[in-house]
Amino acid sequence: MARKTAADHRAHLALDWAARHGPVSGPLAMATTSMAVASTGALTHMPSGWPLAVGVVGAAAHGIGAGLRKRLGRFSLATRAAGWLLSSGWTSVVIASDPAEWTGQQAWTALAALAAITVGIGGAAYAAEVREEAADDAARALQAAMAEAEIARADWKTIDAWMALIQQVTRVPVEFGGGFTRRPNGSGFAMEISLPIGITSDRIAGYAQALAEAARLPTGCLVRIERAGKQGHMILDIDTHDMSALTTRYPIEEAGTPLSVNGPVPWAVDRSGHPVELHLREACALIIGPPGSAKTTLLDGIVASFARCTDVIVMAMDVGKRCADFKHWNRPWLEAAGHIDPPAGTPRPPKDTRPVIDWMATTLAEAETMLDALLAIGERRLADAANTKLLHVTAQQPMIFCIIDEGAEMLAYEGRDPVRNRVRTKIVAVIRTLRAMGIRLILTATDGNVSSLGDSAIRKYSPVRVALTATDSEGASVAKLFGSVKGIDARQLRSKGSGVIGAVTGDPDTEIYPTAMRTFLTDSSLHREIAIRTSQFRSQLEKSAADAAGDAYIERWSPENITRLISSIGATETESSPAGTSTRGKIEYRRTLNLPSRPVDGSEAAQAPKQEQQPQPQDERPLTDADLSNLLAALDKIPEATEADRPAPRQEQPEPTEEQKPAGPAWLPQAIDAIRASGADGMKVGAIAEAIGLDRKTVRTALRACDELVYRDNGPHSCYVHRDYA
Repeated sequence: MARKTAADHRAHLALDWAARHGPVSGPLAMATTSMAVASTGALTHMPSGWPLAVGVVGAAAHGIGAGLRKRLGRFSLATRAAGWLLSSGWTSVVIASDPAEWTGQQAWTALAALAAITVGIGGAAYAAEVREEAADDAARALQAAMAEAEIARADWKTIDAWMALIQQVTRVPVEFGGGFTRRPNGSGFAMEISLPIGITSDRIAGYAQALAEAARLPTGCLVRIERAGKQGHMILDIDTHDMSALTTRYPIEEAGTPLSVNGPVPWAVDRSGHPVELHLREACALIIGPPGSAKTTLLDGIVASFARCTDVIVMAMDVGKRCADFKHWNRPWLEAAGHIDPPAGTPRPPKDTRPVIDWMATTLAEAETMLDALLAIGERRLADAANTKLLHVTAQQPMIFCIIDEGAEMLAYEGRDPVRNRVRTKIVAVIRTLRAMGIRLILTATDGNVSSLGDSAIRKYSPVRVALTATDSEGASVAKLFGSVKGIDARQLRSKGSGVIGAVTGDPDTEIYPTAMRTFLTDSSLHREIAIRTSQFRSQLEKSAADAAGDAYIERWSPENITRLISSIGATETESSPAGTSTRGKIEYRRTLNLPSRPVDGSEAAQAPKQEQQPQPQDERPLTDADLSNLLAALDKIPEATEADRPAPRQEQPEPTEEQKPAGPAWLPQAIDAIRASGADGMKVGAIAEAIGLDRKTVRTALRACDELVYRDNGPHSCYVHRDYA
C-alpha cells in the first residue's frame, strides 16, 4: 500500500466526511439547524423539551447505532453523540428562555455558546476522523501481513489469546508484529510482537516464566523471549508439549555429508528439534554438568560432527577414565585392520577405515606429551605462515580439536606434583596462544566454579559454553556459566541431556544467545557409520606439523599402543548387561572393575586365591617423572591425623586364619582382596560400590572401620590402598 501524503490525507477527510458522518453531524450543519429550530420553536411556542428528546434519539440512533455498524472507535462514537446532545440542549434552552425578550447581551451570550459548541464538536470530529484513519491503515497493514504470512484463521484465535495474555501479565500494550509460525513437529509455535515506544526488550524478557505459568503450560514447557531482527520487536517461542518426551537421533543418513569447521557445525538440537549449529574456527568450549547429565552423549554428538568435517582432526585426553568414552570410536578401525573381530552378524568394515580419534592420552605423561606436540605444531604453523594473522584452515592444514574430559581435575590442581603442574600450565598455554594457528580445546567439568576450573581464564577464553541440567535441580550450572538468563527457567530442563547452550562470537549472524537444548541420541550404529562413511574425506595432519609433533605422534598407533587399546576395549565387553553397565548397541561397556572371585567355602579361601592375588614382580627400569609424580602425590595428599587417630606401626605377622578375618559385612573380604590386587594404585569408593551394588555411604562406612586399609586423600583421585602398598 502506497504511503499517503498530508494533502491526500486532508482531501480524503474532506470527501469522506459527509459519507461517514452525515450532514446533521457536521459542525456548520449542526449550528444552522440548531438556530433554525430555536427560532421556529420560539415563534410557534414549541415545548422546550422536544428538541432535547430529538437530540437523545439522534445520539442513540445516528451517533451510536450507525457508528457501531460502521465499526467506529469509542472516541468517534462519543463525538457523534455529544454533537447531538449539545446542539439539542442549546436549542431547548433557547426556546425555554423566549428569545423575543432577550437583551443584546443575552443574544450575544447565546450565540457565543453556540459558536463554542460548534468549534468544540468540529475539533473533536476532526480528531476522531484522524484516529479512524489511523485504525484503518493499521487494519489494512494487518490484513497485508496476514496475507503475506499466510496465517490461518484458526491461528488467529491463538494469536488473539496470547496477545491478551501478554498485555494482562506485562501491563504493556504490545501489538502483533505480523509473524507466526508453528513448529513442524507440533511441539509449539513462535510469534512476533511489537513493543510500544519507551518499553525495552529486557523488560518484556523478564516475564517469560510468568507467561508460562499464566498460560498454564504443562510442566517442562517454556516460553522463550528473544530479540527479533528489527529493534522494538520480540520473538516469543512457546512450547505447548513437554520436549522431554521427544528425542532426536543423530541424523545417520547425513553421516556421509561433509562439513567444514569454517561453517556451522551441529552439536545438539533446540526445543524445536532444529540443530544448534556453532561456528568454532576460533572458539574453545567449556561443558559442565553434574554426573548423570549426559556429558558423554553430548561428546558423542560433537565427535560425530567433527568427524564429518573435511578440515578437522580430533584428539582426546582423559586421565581419570583412560579415554573410556572415546575408544569405541576407533573400534571400526581395529576391526577393519583385523586386530579384533566385529560383533556377530556385523560385516567387517572396509580396509581403508581410519581412526576417528587421531590420538589418545590416557595418563598424565601421555597428556603432557600431547600438549607438547600441540605447542610444537602451533610454533611450526606460525613459522610457516608468518604473513598470516589467522591461519586459513583447509583439508591440507586441518583444525585440531583436543577434547579433555574432566579437564578441570588437572586445571584445579595446586599441589607439588611436577607433572600435574606442567600439564596444568600447558593446557592454559594452548588455550591462550594457539587460537590463530587452528588448535582449540574442549573441556568438560562437573562444576563451573573458579575453584573447580583452576583459572578464570578458562571461561574468558571459552566463548562456547554448555551447561547440562538433567541432574541440576536448581539450575546452578546455568547461572555459573551464563549468569542471569532471562527467558529460560532452567529448573524445567530436567530431562536427560537437557541444558543451555550459548556462543559469543561478536557477529550477530553467528552468535547464539543462551538457548535451551537437548543432546542428540547416539548409539553404536552411529559410531560405525561415521567411522566408515567419513574415512574417505577426513583430513590428516600435514607433514610439517606431524614432524613437529615428534615421534610420539608418529608412533601413536604402534603395535604396543594398539595392543593396549585392544586390551582396554576387550576388558569392557560383556555378553550380558548386569547392573552398572552402559549398553551401546551390541557392545556393552562396563563402568565397574571386576572384583576377584572369592569362594564361599572357607576351607579354600585362604589358599589358592591368596597366591593368585599376590602382586607380580615388575621389570627393573629407570625412575621416570611419572614414578616421581606418583610418589610425591602420595606423600603430599596423606591427610594429617592426631596421635590418637594414627594407626600403630604395622608389624610382620603371619597370614591371618579364617577366624582372624576382619569383622564386617559379608562383602568386605572380597573388597579387601580387590584393593590388595590393585596394588599401589588403590581403588575408589565409587568403583567398589558399583561392583558390589551398594551405595557409596554404606561402602565408605565399612571401609573406614577396616584396619587393613589406608585412605589416600588425593582430591578427585582419592582411594583406598591396602597397607601392604601404603
